[in-house]
Amino acid sequence: MCTLRDAVIYMLSPRATVAQDPQRRLAIIFDRYYRRLTFPGSRHLLPYLLRGEWRRWWRPRRRCVHYSGRVAVLSNYVSDRTNYYHFWADNIADIWYLRQLLAESEMPERYLMPFSDLPWQRRILEMCGIGVDQVIPFTVHEWLSVDTLIVPVRDKGATLSPPWLAHAIRDMADWKNDGHKSPASRRLFLSRADAPRRRVVDEERLHDRLRTAGFEILTLDGLDVREQQALFASASVILAPHGAALTNLVWCRPGAAVVDFLSENHLLACFRELAWQTGVDYHPIPCRQVGGDAEGIEGDIEITLEQLDGALKRLSEKDIGRVCM
Repeated sequence: MCTLRDAVIYMLSPRATVAQDPQRRLAIIFDRYYRRLTFPGSRHLLPYLLRGEWRRWWRPRRRCVHYSGRVAVLSNYVSDRTNYYHFWADNIADIWYLRQLLAESEMPERYLMPFSDLPWQRRILEMCGIGVDQVIPFTVHEWLSVDTLIVPVRDKGATLSPPWLAHAIRDMADWKNDGHKSPASRRLFLSRADAPRRRVVDEERLHDRLRTAGFEILTLDGLDVREQQALFASASVILAPHGAALTNLVWCRPGAAVVDFLSENHLLACFRELAWQTGVDYHPIPCRQVGGDAEGIEGDIEITLEQLDGALKRLSEKDIGRVCM
């Protein structure tokens, strides 16, 4: 953790070729003399100055908005402001991290963070005891200054998960698996048919196999965060194309099983780590990408019947995901 007095913050916008959402921002932090604060994951300034951002630096600084007291900058690693995984794993886990390091009297009064005022974001903040009035969205100001800036420095993002991440998420939500007394036996297939990317092409051809194996086919659209918690806590096995909905596996019972269908060009270990920390059996299956970008974050995937049958057979042979107490 780093604490900086009289800090100045420039909210950097991404290149249009990197992000379609012009509201994405990342913070570049300076001391009172405009010397950049460097830490693991911090952004370098030179590439942005070379692309023309330097023109903004000549604008009058009187537009710099000042916040008194203590402000923490959260999730200053990934600029996605609407992603369910990063909201939990970067924003909320940053708050948990600060609570481990600071006395209650030293905790920040406000949080500078990626925030779009979505209903589920408000719900998560409410669950974690954070008021919306404490939030300063990344998109509100271009220049800020604060009396005391608190910067949590730790592993974050989808490729670097600290070993305490699942515990932090459950702790912030005050979640206890033993509060659910009935056995977990539901078998779920989480569809991304309503998602803008990484959908399963011709998904309907899988439905008969899934229903025969006792699976419910559903999306999480419209479910409150508490309803998502209860859904995952009731599941013994979950099959899903890779997506932020699998963040909810932290609510699963130990011994449950998750099959993650990933794009061959987008192989991330974030849910493997969450599963390991939760005591959930995790089975990744790389799938052929159909269209989209070369990195696989946008492209749809194809799950073959052979892959689905193989996953079901593996679960059956290992007697995984039957009933979790």
